[in-house]
Amino acid sequence: MAARQPLIVEVTRGPVVESLHQVMAVVTNELGSVTNWWGNPQFLTLPRSAIKMLQALPLLESGAAEKYGLDDKMIALACSSHHGEKDHLAVLAKWMEVIHSTETAFVCGPHLPYDQTAAHDMIRRGHKPTPLCNNCSGKHLGIISTCLHLGESPAGYDKYEHNAQKRLRKALTETMKFDHAKTAYGTDGCGIPTYAVPLQAIATGMSALINPKETGVRKSAAEHVLRAVKAYPFYVAGSDDFTTSVIEKSQGRAIIKGGAEGVFAGVLPEKKLAFAVKTADGAGRAAQVATAALLLQLGGLTEAEFKSLSKFTMPSVTNWKGDVVGQLRIAKA
Repeated sequence: MAARQPLIVEVTRGPVVESLHQVMAVVTNELGSVTNWWGNPQFLTLPRSAIKMLQALPLLESGAAEKYGLDDKMIALACSSHHGEKDHLAVLAKWMEVIHSTETAFVCGPHLPYDQTAAHDMIRRGHKPTPLCNNCSGKHLGIISTCLHLGESPAGYDKYEHNAQKRLRKALTETMKFDHAKTAYGTDGCGIPTYAVPLQAIATGMSALINPKETGVRKSAAEHVLRAVKAYPFYVAGSDDFTTSVIEKSQGRAIIKGGAEGVFAGVLPEKKLAFAVKTADGAGRAAQVATAALLLQLGGLTEAEFKSLSKFTMPSVTNWKGDVVGQLRIAKA
């Protein structure tokens, strides 16, 4: 595969380019074959939260979602990095009640909600954050629900040898076409393993959500995930968020998910395309701008939609007074 230059995101201040971020990106068709790339498609990286839609597949494939009557808001939360807003926490609490579990079952640590209003309200009331406030708690509830449905103890579900992790490795290996049992791994921020894979494999994995050759249970689960995320994008992230805004504005023509350290992944179902993005330096601000530019190029966002989301797609650099003093942008070739 011939070498190509990465995308470059410039950060300007006045007429000066103050910083540069290199961004790698891979695009695949619905069958997982690479159609375009920038930078190194074989760059080994950790997908982090960008693949939560794939990690939600066992919840549906096992029959756990059906058994417990989980609604599509809950399925969207299983795929989420939510902001800990009131409506997020209410649905998560209801889900816990449905499966007869408690917060003691979670291995993810508590943190203040990402949403500033929710965080300030919690501090003002003197309340401490709980594991439900963790942005990954929906994913963890999905894992716990699957264990309980299958008659397994969820205790230790974060451990490499637990059946929950074996199921996740199997689903990720099958969708990414990359053996997760033979690669290095680390511990994600929420406590479960995250596996080192080529960037191309992330895009290939996402294509499994739209691959017409997937059959039976996998295809049904993938369609359910996309349906829930499209219907309830607020529950995938939250208010005033790039991910939620893109899904809403495009009406599901672009379905995306971000992860820590500058990773984004997603699918364009109507275009029959999937993609993965990774910044070399892990800068999330650059990953967002590069993802927006990629969506515009691929037709996931129209020019009008791209401009209407300018606070995300063409973000300004401001000083402490709020004056615009620069911009983030894709460098012209």
